[in-house]
Amino acid sequence: MKRREFLKAALAAGASTLLAACVQPAAAPTAAPAAKATEAPKPAATTAPAATTAPAPAPTQAPAAAAKPAPVEKDNLIIGLGVDPSLSPAIMAITKGWFADAGFKGKLETPTFSAGALAGEALRAGQLDVWLPGNVPPVSMRHNGLPVLLLGTGSVNSSLDKLVVSAKSGVKNATDLYGKKIGLLEGSTASVTFWSLVKQYKLDQSKITVVNLQPPEQQTSFLSGAIDGFICWEPWPWQALRKMTDAQIVHTGTVSNFASNKGEKMRICYNRSVIALSEDFVKKMPNATKAIIQVLYKSQKYVAENTDAVIKDFSDYLKQPVEQNKAIWADFNFTGPFDDGYVLDMKTVTDFLSETGRIKNPQDILTYTYSDPVKAVDPNLVKVEGKWKP
Repeated sequence: MKRREFLKAALAAGASTLLAACVQPAAAPTAAPAAKATEAPKPAATTAPAATTAPAPAPTQAPAAAAKPAPVEKDNLIIGLGVDPSLSPAIMAITKGWFADAGFKGKLETPTFSAGALAGEALRAGQLDVWLPGNVPPVSMRHNGLPVLLLGTGSVNSSLDKLVVSAKSGVKNATDLYGKKIGLLEGSTASVTFWSLVKQYKLDQSKITVVNLQPPEQQTSFLSGAIDGFICWEPWPWQALRKMTDAQIVHTGTVSNFASNKGEKMRICYNRSVIALSEDFVKKMPNATKAIIQVLYKSQKYVAENTDAVIKDFSDYLKQPVEQNKAIWADFNFTGPFDDGYVLDMKTVTDFLSETGRIKNPQDILTYTYSDPVKAVDPNLVKVEGKWKP
């Protein structure tokens, strides 16, 4: 008899517990008297919220699974490379396997191109996915029918281009360039630097002979005395100073070494490396586009924060002297915001191309700037929004 009564009581208690779990929180006070009648009002007030808050963590955890990046639309990737440190974010990302981690698990190709125009044509033909040039070629090619988009900056290189002359040339001031032969690669950032130098010092460009030469030929011609000087980006000036004892830098991209204004800050270089993709690629492969930008900006941050290790790894990868890259590394600022500096550099290049007759009907740089992928990486990196949208 007692056992039967005990079972009844147990079943009744179980039923009331099940009922308390199933009803809404408002029913909580009815379960309280089962514990202790005199204390029922107090526990009811404190335990009722627990029933409403307990399920809360589940909804907040669910989006974490949904935040996983969408799979990229292709396995293989073709990235155009060069030989200067502005390419170090891409090279570090390759060597550390970050592109593979992002989903590009197929073949990774890294062709090199002797000229920006050739790389641009490869981009147009779909033979290149990611182009990392200086800022002159993509602006020029955009105005000449190549549907290229700018999605970021690899590095800002305002000091990079330098004017190197021999002591025997007698060039001590800007006007001493009159009657001299200066080598540079036409249509490159060095052309913009020369154009800006002429403007800053109010020179008569017709009195200076420009010799169109690739960087290696500039070096050879300079050492032989066929030209009096050259304007080029690093590492060519650094190499010239070591091969020719009377070689000297009379102007960097940002500071004058002319006798008349030695040490004065005078910016003549608007060089920056950019991240360029074709419109077709961006439209057809939005997930791959986002993944590429995420990887490159992750690597850019790593490069900026690990200088010594990166210089060694970069030098090893390209089989270059560590001494050389240590000497020139400060000329590369590994940062990539879309800001007023970006607009100024790109507008200066556009103005140069327009004034020298290389393009017609100049376009606003922001009309072919796509900043959304960088904004997804870090909204603080986008101070000026690109106007292009998929």
